Amino acid sequence: MPAVPIKNREQYIRAIEVLDRVGGTWQGVGQDEWTLLVSEAQFKALVEAKVATPSDNNKDSARGKNSLKTANS
Repeated sequence: MPAVPIKNREQYIRAIEVLDRVGGTWQGVGQDEWTLLVSEAQFKALVEAKVATPSDNNKDSARGKNSLKTANS
């Protein structure tokens, strides 16, 4: 699930407008630093509307890569 950091109020307002148009469920988290958790389709819509950049996608790409390592005895 992509996480989109929100830097200011104007970006938040534009993001909500795009998310309302696209539909679906999203979640806002944080108090000091706002972040929106959105689906892949919503993230693509935010990128197309220039509310988010592709580098904003905070997915953990390293997930599962250590699963093949063996434990040292």
